[in-house]
Amino acid sequence: MLDCVDEFGHYSNGKVGENSYEDGIMNYDIFKNETTKILWILRETHGKFNPKKWWGDKDYKSKNMNPFDGKNKTGSKRHTWESVARICYQILNGEDTNDDYKLASALERVAVLNLRKTPGEKKVNKKEFDQYLKIKENREIFLAQIKRIKPNVIICGNTLNKIKKDEIDFRTGARKKQLWNKNSYYCFSNVVFINPYHPSNTSIGKDEYVNTVVKAYKDWLATKDTENLQAFDWEK
Repeated sequence: MLDCVDEFGHYSNGKVGENSYEDGIMNYDIFKNETTKILWILRETHGKFNPKKWWGDKDYKSKNMNPFDGKNKTGSKRHTWESVARICYQILNGEDTNDDYKLASALERVAVLNLRKTPGEKKVNKKEFDQYLKIKENREIFLAQIKRIKPNVIICGNTLNKIKKDEIDFRTGARKKQLWNKNSYYCFSNVVFINPYHPSNTSIGKDEYVNTVVKAYKDWLATKDTENLQAFDWEK
C-alpha cells in the first residue's frame, strides 16, 4: 500500500501548514452512505487545495460570508467550484438550487482528486504537467485513490485521456456518447465516465455546462444496457 494514500482513498503529503496538501474523499462518514459515489478528477491545484473550507465554517450567514467568494475564503474559485457543486447537488438531490450554502454542502458528499499533487501556475503548464505524469510513482498515487474511493460516477475536467488503457480500460465495451464535439462519456452498467471540459472553461455557458453533464448522468442511469466494467465490481 502506498503510504501517502489511506484505505479510504485520502491522499496527504504529510506536511503541515502552508505546505500541506490533501485530496480524495471530502468527508468519509457522509460519503460511505451515499448510493451514488461521485469522484471528480481534475488536473492540478493552483494554490492550497482545501475544498473542506466551504463547510468547515458553519457561521457563513452570521458572518455575512459567501462560501464561493475568494475574498472571504482564500483559494476558492466560484467559476470552477460553483459548477462542480451544482452538478453534484443535482445528481445527489434530483434538483437544482441557487442557495450557495446548500451547494457548498454538496461538496462534502463527494470525492475530488487532482492528478498532479503539486501546485501549478495560474494556467496549466502542459510540459510540466506531462512530465509529472510520466513518473510511475505519481500515477500510482491517483490510481490507488480511485480504487480505494470506489466511485460509480467519475466526472473529469477534460482529464480522462490522461488515464492509460492498461490502467483503466474505460473504452472497450462501453457505450460511448458525445457531450460536445471533442468530449464524450462512456457508460458501463456499474460506472459512467463523463469527460466534459474543465469546469472553469469560459467557452460554454455555465448553465449549459451543468445541464449537459447532468443529462449525461441521467442518460446513463436510465439505460444501463451495457456490460459491467469488471475492475469496478467492487464487491468481488
